Amino acid sequence: MVTMDWSNTPTGPAGYPTPQQRLHPDGIRWWTESEPDDSDPGFHTHKRLYADRRRWNRGCLDGLLRAVADEALVEVFVADTELQRIHHPYDGGADIVLATPAERDRVRDQHTDWLSSHPAGL
Repeated sequence: MVTMDWSNTPTGPAGYPTPQQRLHPDGIRWWTESEPDDSDPGFHTHKRLYADRRRWNRGCLDGLLRAVADEALVEVFVADTELQRIHHPYDGGADIVLATPAERDRVRDQHTDWLSSHPAGL
């Protein structure tokens, strides 16, 4: 599982309070993506990704998914250990990345009720 927060410094406190630390206490800092595009260092942002491995248990992500649905937490990814299958929930739904086109088609056909009714499938 991967969660994210951001800060004005690479190692400083989060830029705004989120339930990330409470809901993902075992997450260790995996990656920091700095965006120093602004000429003023006071406006630089640093996205920090936290990751952990956990055994799947029914309900183990309920709190995280509720926080995402309520827009209290953003940028949550759930993946298998090889990062071949990724679930990215967000407040309006979820994106799912699967290992092969055949697997994608199988899941699409099994869960047609998950798909958008928009003609472009968006």
